[in-house]
Amino acid sequence: MRVLAGSINRAGALFALPITSYFSDRFGRRLALAVSTFNFALFGTVRAFSTNYKTYLAFQFLQTALGAGLYSSAYIFAAELVGPKYRVLTGAICHSTYAVGAMLLGAVAAVIQSWRYMILILHIPCFVVASYYWVLDESVRWLLSKQKYAQTITILETVAKTNNTKTGPGLLATIFRSRVLLRRVCTTPFWWIASIFVYHGFSINSITLSDAMYLNYILTCGVEIPGNFAAIFTLDRIGRKPTLSGGFLLCAACNVILIFLPNGYKIWRLILYLMGKFGISVVVTALYVYTSELYPTEYRHSLLGFSSMIGRIGSISAPLTPALMLYWNGMPTLLFGGMGLFAGLLVFTQPETLGTRMPDTLAEAEALGKMNARN
Repeated sequence: MRVLAGSINRAGALFALPITSYFSDRFGRRLALAVSTFNFALFGTVRAFSTNYKTYLAFQFLQTALGAGLYSSAYIFAAELVGPKYRVLTGAICHSTYAVGAMLLGAVAAVIQSWRYMILILHIPCFVVASYYWVLDESVRWLLSKQKYAQTITILETVAKTNNTKTGPGLLATIFRSRVLLRRVCTTPFWWIASIFVYHGFSINSITLSDAMYLNYILTCGVEIPGNFAAIFTLDRIGRKPTLSGGFLLCAACNVILIFLPNGYKIWRLILYLMGKFGISVVVTALYVYTSELYPTEYRHSLLGFSSMIGRIGSISAPLTPALMLYWNGMPTLLFGGMGLFAGLLVFTQPETLGTRMPDTLAEAEALGKMNARN
């Protein structure tokens, strides 16, 4: 029953991400963020009052189906607010706050044993975030892509005053017309499937490392923070492709070694496990940055959302991996290693985006990797 609840939770994201992505690209980043947050908080709070298992599952599904676009909305909003110089740092901060939240979840679960009270404590504060709609300005990149020049000028004038400076066809058809875009749309979703499957799989299976399951979970979540910030140094120094493929391959190597390492070597197994989670954390930070940079502004959230939506196959499958240990104890580890290896090699099929500005048009996106695409 616990396994099914986890899978239902992530299955809802399959419905949320395309809806939120379309909503965001059509009506704006700010509104998409506010609506997703409110829905997430509302159905999460209502779920605490479930009277039976079926009702719990229903609200579990509704919460993610109508609110799981929260994170992608926040990330796209943040990424479009900054220039290339701060894009990687912004991504690392976003993912690190996610890791902090996961650590807090482990701590709250350890202290508050009642699942109803735990859910309420986690979700009620989320209503505050919905008020950001009245605090934040809309993404300037989105406004420009929609030719909302009057609003753009107003926001830029406000920014300039604050900084004491002066200012100066359908998606599907577009994808099939552009061979370059089509190749990317066929590639990025697998990266997301692999990264999300391994990322969540590591967190879920961490409780089996020792009897201290809450500590195992907190450590496994905590190691994400150095992984996120390690991506800052590598993404802007050696590039997006080496960082992404390196993270995948490091994680794959750790899993392969774990398969052959006897259970008696608990300390070494823990170290390898944390190194593997470190590697996939580098991947998650790099993946958001890299995917965002491969697509033009007009379709960025839709195609990032599509990749993330397909990636939910990984998060739906990840809760099922502990059950595979009934057949062979190393089966989850083998799957994590295999997915990481293939995804790491697949990275080399796409262009490097280090030093390029985020493409606003399809032509700029197709030119990535060429000399004229650089700043």
